Amino acid sequence: MGPVLLLIIIGGFLWQAGFLTPKAEKPGGPLEKISIGVSLTRLNGLIWIAQNQGFDKEQGLEFTLKSYQAGRYAIKDLTSGRLDLACCAEFVLVSEILAGQADLRCLSALASGEIEELIARRDRGINRPEDLRGKTIGVPRGTIADFFLGRFLTFNQIALREVTIVNVNPKGMADALAEGKVDAVMAWTPLIFEITKKMGNNVITWPAQGDQEHYWLLLAQEGVVKERPAALVKLLRSLTQAADYMKQHPEEARDIISRCLQVSLSDFSADRFPVTYELFLDQALLLAMEDQARWMIEHKLTGRKQVPDFLDYLDADILLKTDPKAVRLVLPGKGRPG
Repeated sequence: MGPVLLLIIIGGFLWQAGFLTPKAEKPGGPLEKISIGVSLTRLNGLIWIAQNQGFDKEQGLEFTLKSYQAGRYAIKDLTSGRLDLACCAEFVLVSEILAGQADLRCLSALASGEIEELIARRDRGINRPEDLRGKTIGVPRGTIADFFLGRFLTFNQIALREVTIVNVNPKGMADALAEGKVDAVMAWTPLIFEITKKMGNNVITWPAQGDQEHYWLLLAQEGVVKERPAALVKLLRSLTQAADYMKQHPEEARDIISRCLQVSLSDFSADRFPVTYELFLDQALLLAMEDQARWMIEHKLTGRKQVPDFLDYLDADILLKTDPKAVRLVLPGKGRPG
């Protein structure tokens, strides 16, 4: 038996045994364009990595990313048809559903973690959470920071009526606090880095989520889900590739995300702001949405009186085709997958 034939036989055995994986061929033909609304948060990491590493093109897609100050602004363009998909916190989806947006569908969560902090000025006599009574707090209204501020105040026995809450857009938070227009702000990374660098030792910060996860969701309108299911499967596959890349190349992944956030790697501390990157739909997400709906109803931030069935808005079909184990929901007529 010649050496070449022997190598072919050995290679075939290894491939059959799963030790070698044939290189995937790139799809032929033009790339299918897909537009996604993203905001400046590390929770978008999988999308940035998928685009940076060309995983979108490997799946036959071409991502067009449009940046927004916060997820809720991206949703406005999504519902008006200017985007194919948009990323936002679960609180924004809850708010939109309670406001009557019935055609939004969550295809998957892309990340979860703790990235919110309350930042207060020491020179306004704020050294403990209870010192916030009578103070003015800035927050981008309608974002999940609104909800976490309410939770933070409740956990510290401070009623909403005991503080003044004003709307401050994300880009204006650092200046609003530095100029004394507000006494404190509720912010997330990377805004936290900008604020603390600007204010130095004159601020005190507290973790604000109270061990409740901040979920980051990928949303589409129902019409897009029905019209472009194959493209959405390719999209989730590219994001799954990105998640695998993060596990195999954590330092490179952190570098990509820090550059997209325009922050230094020294600021980009995984220990201070732990984030898990994975595609999933699970019961914990559903429970968080129900909790937030009850909070909005209790504080009369919606005209609705009852919590909707949010399972109607979690469309698991695309994720089931991509990775059935990532769906950890009890689905009507399907039981619990995996």
